Amino acid sequence: MKNFLSISVIFLLFSCTGAINKESIREISQGLLIGKNSENNTFSWKGIPFAKPPINELRWKAPQMAMPWEGLFEATDFKDECFQREIILAEEDFIGSEDCLYLNIWTPKLSKDDIASLDKPLPVMMWIHGGGNVVGDAKIYDPSSLVSSQNVIVVTIQYRMGAFGWFRHPSLVDENSSLEDKSGNFGTLDTIAALEWIKNNIKAFGGDANNITIFGESAGGHNVTALFASPLAEGLFHKAIVQSGVSSVSSIEASENYLPLNNEAPTDSALNVLNKILVYKGLAKDMFEAKSLQSNMTRLERKEILYNATPEELVTALLNDRPDKVGMTRVFPDGHVILKGGFQEAYSKNTLKKVPIIFGTNKDENKFFNSANPNFVEWIPARGLFKTAGVDLMPARIIDPEYYDAINFYGSGFWKNSAVDSPARILVENGHNSTYAYRFDWDELREVNGVELSRLVGAAHALEILFVMGTFDNFIIKSFLFGKGAFQPALQLSKDIQSYWAEFAYTGDPGKGRNNDLPEWKNWSNTGQKYLILDSSLDKGIVMSEEEYTVDFLLEGLSKDQRLSDVEKCETLFGISYDDGSGVSDNVFNNFLDGFCVDLDYTQTIEIINAVRTRLTINDEETS
Repeated sequence: MKNFLSISVIFLLFSCTGAINKESIREISQGLLIGKNSENNTFSWKGIPFAKPPINELRWKAPQMAMPWEGLFEATDFKDECFQREIILAEEDFIGSEDCLYLNIWTPKLSKDDIASLDKPLPVMMWIHGGGNVVGDAKIYDPSSLVSSQNVIVVTIQYRMGAFGWFRHPSLVDENSSLEDKSGNFGTLDTIAALEWIKNNIKAFGGDANNITIFGESAGGHNVTALFASPLAEGLFHKAIVQSGVSSVSSIEASENYLPLNNEAPTDSALNVLNKILVYKGLAKDMFEAKSLQSNMTRLERKEILYNATPEELVTALLNDRPDKVGMTRVFPDGHVILKGGFQEAYSKNTLKKVPIIFGTNKDENKFFNSANPNFVEWIPARGLFKTAGVDLMPARIIDPEYYDAINFYGSGFWKNSAVDSPARILVENGHNSTYAYRFDWDELREVNGVELSRLVGAAHALEILFVMGTFDNFIIKSFLFGKGAFQPALQLSKDIQSYWAEFAYTGDPGKGRNNDLPEWKNWSNTGQKYLILDSSLDKGIVMSEEEYTVDFLLEGLSKDQRLSDVEKCETLFGISYDDGSGVSDNVFNNFLDGFCVDLDYTQTIEIINAVRTRLTINDEETS
């Protein structure tokens, strides 16, 4: 969908020119490389391989150490994103490559002599991009402002996604397969390989291999938590920041079996994926025949079909007609790469050594998604400056503003409960006091076509990335984002957020920021103050809050909310709980409003949910 919401991603795009600089020559384990001058008085090195290309026989294998090179490697350009369906600008195409395990590094502009004279090597922050673990790219993020202003090193990485990143078909493994290969967690293993590369090489860039912070947003936040719950990652990082992550994991059982008749499953079926490939290749006329064919194949025959599938066929097979209730692509709790008890075991037990951690969400997470739903918002063709900027659609009106505000509050609230408040409470209950939390509230957006963006999208999903990276100085942002008088206060909030993030990277405690001049960010307390609200001086500013978003708190608010009828309350809770993740159990749902919700018909609610989902489909003919 190429419309006004695409701008939220374009905000993060950047273009910079810089000359190769001999002062950026570094010697690493693979050989010599040179970078270039980058924005905000930094050096950057782009497109460094941290593992062998995971292609051909390495497609569904744990990443292997990258090969050395001869001569001087020019690390001046980004490499291709990992293979995916283009959805950001809604191009009907595939982009990227299976050969995609590369990372990018930004440092302050330090010569070799400067590095040698450092009193202490600099903290390192590894950024993991989001995108539902099916799309996304490291190159759209420019951390040079964070690097320059806070004197840290930032590494952005790529990792396999979708059917390449998290995939468990029983035919891919045998008795000789490693535990890593059996896990199906190839994307997670890629992030671990990147950490191992950083540990072995970052000293050459002035970085401290013993002070690495992992941070990421959305699926990237989920992947940060996966590292927090991975025995294989223990000791490779020392702090973690989870921005709008998802705390649930995939189902191994669902992945390795066919979908049930009602098509409801928490995880994509690898068996169904293979059936679709058999149809695409003309080996079966329909899914029924494909199922019979697959069941009569040998393991090696099924494996050969999967390895011979084109990347286009695999992506299409995974994303076309996904199961109901599937949620985003998530890690498998295999017991080796990820703890058997998933993220909850990492929170509640001392199976692994815990590092200081920050959890956070945005006040209006769900508005990013619901604003695209034609059941909630009317859109019209763009005109004027927006059309000139390449936007196809612009908002005309919110159809029912009170209803819209209500459903987004509870959707975002339950997300906060599952992604922030519950993990923080459990960690602190188990003695891990180096646990911090935030809620990003900034929403001083402009008005467009008579529609207040502060109400339409507000403090939406992914908006905080702009403030963390500090990517403010560009025309699109200044022209499309800020309400009247909001730019300078927002810029200051960005500086404050960067200061907190960097102080946490330095010390494991965000405290009062790097300059010790900000409101104190206290650790989560189950009996007192809990999380930091991040807002500009035009609103509430930066303050601690004692309000916890428990399930009981949210259910009580929903039951009494006069903006919604009882039927709408049931529909809201049903919608929140429909996808696997942040909703309530069937038992809790059935007891809500004294059982009133049990016998209602939710067919239309499901249709509305499906209307807002990004359904990535492609005709079978296009793959033939």
